Amino acid sequence: MSLKDPRGESDKVNLRGLFGGGSRTGKGGGWKVLIGLVLVICAAVVAIVAADHWINSGRIYRGVKVGSVDVGGKTPAEARKILEKKRGTGALKRIKLDGPKKEYTFGAKEMGLNLNVAASVDRAYAVGRHGGFFAQIGQRVHATFGTVSVHPKLNYDPRVAQAKVENLANKLDQKPREASINISGDHVTVVPARKGYHVDTGATANSVDRAIANLTGNARIVGKTLSPQISTQAASKAADRARQAMNGTVVLKAQGHQWTLSPAEIGQDLYITKDGNDLLVRLSQAQLKNSLSDMYSTLTVKAVSADYTVNGTQVSVTPSRTGQAIQSKKLYNSMKTGIFQGDRTYDVPVATDKPKLTTAKAERLKPTALIGSYRTNYMTYSDDPGRVTNLQTAANAISGQLVPPGGVFSFNRLAEQYHYQPTKVIVNGKVTHADGGGLCQSSTTLYMAANYAGLQPIERHPHYAELPYIRPGFDATVWFGALDMKFKNTSPGYILLEESVNTQTGWVTAQIYGKPTGKHVQMWSKKVSVQNTDKGPIDKWITYKKVTQNGKVLFDGVLHEDTYKPLEG
Repeated sequence: MSLKDPRGESDKVNLRGLFGGGSRTGKGGGWKVLIGLVLVICAAVVAIVAADHWINSGRIYRGVKVGSVDVGGKTPAEARKILEKKRGTGALKRIKLDGPKKEYTFGAKEMGLNLNVAASVDRAYAVGRHGGFFAQIGQRVHATFGTVSVHPKLNYDPRVAQAKVENLANKLDQKPREASINISGDHVTVVPARKGYHVDTGATANSVDRAIANLTGNARIVGKTLSPQISTQAASKAADRARQAMNGTVVLKAQGHQWTLSPAEIGQDLYITKDGNDLLVRLSQAQLKNSLSDMYSTLTVKAVSADYTVNGTQVSVTPSRTGQAIQSKKLYNSMKTGIFQGDRTYDVPVATDKPKLTTAKAERLKPTALIGSYRTNYMTYSDDPGRVTNLQTAANAISGQLVPPGGVFSFNRLAEQYHYQPTKVIVNGKVTHADGGGLCQSSTTLYMAANYAGLQPIERHPHYAELPYIRPGFDATVWFGALDMKFKNTSPGYILLEESVNTQTGWVTAQIYGKPTGKHVQMWSKKVSVQNTDKGPIDKWITYKKVTQNGKVLFDGVLHEDTYKPLEG
C-alpha cells in the first residue's frame, strides 16, 4: 500500500531514478543523488562521533570491562578504585577450583598473581581511543552494542599454576578398584568396586588461566571418572558360586576308607580369575590334591621296577612290584563341576600302577652271554707301580656297570670321580708325569671290546704318537674335561661291563656281556703314508671295520683315519 498526493502521484521513492535507471533526473543524475546521500551520512556520523566523544570525555566507554569487571562509563580514577577494591576479593585474592567432590582454593600470592591496576585501567580507557579513525569507531560501536573485555595487566607465571595443578592431580588421581571376593574360613565376602578419577592437568591449567584472565577466580578441575572393569554385581555373582561350592561337607570313599573336606577346606581349594568383566570361581587341582594328602598317602602304593644284582659276570633279577595310584585327573574332572552343583559324595577312582621294568621284561633283557672282548698288555709300555694302580682303579670302576638298551656309556663320567697316581703320560707331544697315567690303556681296551660287541662308537680320539700296547687306529685316548670315549648300547638288552688287570701277565682285559645279537665284527688298520721329518716320521693310518649279522653285511668300510707324530725329547 502507498500514500498519494492530491495530484494522485505515488509517494514512493523511485529507486531506478536514484541509481541512474530512470529518465527524470537526466543522465548522471543518480550518481549525484548517491554522492549527496553519502555526504549526509558522513556528516551525521561525524556529528554522532563528536557527540559521543563529548559525552564520554574523560571516561571509559560504556560496555568496556577489565576481564569480567565492568568499568564502562567510569573515569580512570573511579575504575582504579573498583579494581583496587577487587584486588582484595575474587580472583585477586584466591583461585577456586571446583572438583569432583569438593572445592580447592589457592591464594593469589600462592599462585604468584598480582594485578597492575593502573596499567589495566589504561588498557580499558584506550578502547575507542587508539588506532585509526575507523578502528576507533569500530571499537566504540562494539562497546555500545556489545561488550569489549580487555585483558587485565597481571604479573602471573602460568608455570606456577601448572605445578599446583599437577600436585593436586597427584592427590586426586586414583585408580579404580576392581570388585573382588574374599574367602576366609567358611565365609565369603564381597569387596565392592570403587570408581577412580584422572585429572586432565592441561585442561585444568587452562581453566585456571581463564579464571585469572577474567578476574573471576572460578576455575574447574577437568578430569574423568574411571570405572572398574569388575563391578560389585559381578563379584556378588562369583561369591554366590563360591558359596554353592562350600555349601556342606564333601565325602570321598575308596577301598573301605572315607575322607572329608569341610566347607573351609573347600574354600581353600578354590581360586578366582578374571574373564573380561566377570570373575570365575574354579577348583584348583593342585590345591585339592594338597588338601587330600592323607587320602593320597593311604591309597598310593608306588610300583617298584625290577632291578639287577651283579655277582662277577653273573646277573640275577630282583623282582618288580605292582602298585596303585589315584586317577587324579578323573577325580578332579568329576569334582570341578560337581561341587558347584550340590554333589557332596565321590567315589575315588584308583588304578593299578605298573612298574617301568617288570620282572618278566628284566629277565628278557638280562645279559646272558659274552658278546665282545679285547685285551692289551701294559708291560709292553710301562709297568710303573703307579700306572698299574691307575689301571686297577679304572678297571674296578668299570666292572659291574650295567648300560640299558639305548644308553650311552661315558668313560670320563665314570672314571673322573676317582683318585689316580702320578705316572708317565704324553702331553703336547712330550712324555711327562701327571695324575692318571694308564687310563688311556683302560679306555682303549674297553673301546675295542665295544666295537667287537657290535656297539656304536660315539666319541673316540687317537693318541699323539703310536704306542706299543695297541695297534695304530685301535687306540682311544681320554683327558678329563676335554677328550672322552663314549659308545651307545645298540643291543636288544642290558649290557654288563667287566675289566680286569692281571699283574702276573700284564694283561688288561675288557669283556662285555649282553643278549646275543648275531653280529660278527672284523677290524684292521694299515699305514697308508709316511712323511719323514727331522724329528722322525709322521705316519697316516686308516682303520677299517666290517660288521655282518646272520650273514648280512651291515657295514664294510673306513671307520676313521689317524695321523701319528714322533714324540719330542
